[in-house]
Amino acid sequence: MYALHPIVFVSIGLAASVDASAQEEEVIRTVQLDDVVIHAQDTGFNVEGFVHHVLEDTTFHKAFLNTRFHPHHLRSVLRVRAKHEKETASIYRTGDLLRNGDKVHLELDTVHETGKLRNRKGEFRYLTAEMYDDVFFPKGELPADNIVAHRALEVERAGRFDKYKSELKKFMFDPGTEIASVPFIGDKLALFSAEMTPLYDFKISSDVRNGHACWVFSASAKPEFRDGRTVIKTMDTWFAQEGGEVLSRRYRIAHSSMILDFDISIRVENQLIDGELVPRTVDYDGDWDIPLKQRELVRFLLEYSEWRIVK
Repeated sequence: MYALHPIVFVSIGLAASVDASAQEEEVIRTVQLDDVVIHAQDTGFNVEGFVHHVLEDTTFHKAFLNTRFHPHHLRSVLRVRAKHEKETASIYRTGDLLRNGDKVHLELDTVHETGKLRNRKGEFRYLTAEMYDDVFFPKGELPADNIVAHRALEVERAGRFDKYKSELKKFMFDPGTEIASVPFIGDKLALFSAEMTPLYDFKISSDVRNGHACWVFSASAKPEFRDGRTVIKTMDTWFAQEGGEVLSRRYRIAHSSMILDFDISIRVENQLIDGELVPRTVDYDGDWDIPLKQRELVRFLLEYSEWRIVK
């Protein structure tokens, strides 16, 4: 059962402050518990401790940092669709992350592209494809570093454009945190802020994921707020009961305005290998409509395997 442990967490999304404590108390006060969770309290499950862990979790982020630390095999496919579901372009890639001492690099062994995925300069025509390439396919030799706090410092020191791209990655790595650089919607992504928490229903339930007993934390926009006042429409996260790691997360974010129109669903499956949390699959299905740009209907799938954990 999950109990409150004396573990220090590095918070990326919600700072340890009076306001944070107040919002934690608000979530605890309003969260719904299923029957299994209610009975589990009699044998040690601590609702307050679990909610604190949910708000402070960094295991989800670290699982992705591990893709630039531990050697593994990667297989991926990205497809661009037209409005009537006809595929217009695609890219298929396989490769291996290789490690040499304290450095890593991704070596691709298969690359196959179809359709008009790039312009005449060789650049991606689609913002989604560009971000996908930047996030999941590191270029050149990089330091092998999977410390979440180090990554946060990198973002702080980055130039304006790199910082903007890094903050956009929070859509995937840290859903529920504010993205200040995105106008009109950045603050609406702060799921546990004083302004956003009242707009959601929260629930804790039990389930089994990848062979592990889990506590599931769910957030869904209340029916009356499933409009422009919310961006995260649903988010379900499976936390391992044994160690608290995020084994799975599914969420949908959507927004419609004259400035930006998107509807994105993301499913991530993680796995524990030799005590390390690493991704198994990332499944993205998104619809972006940006002014002065072609509408993007893109789906991509990444599959990670053959992990070799470095101790």
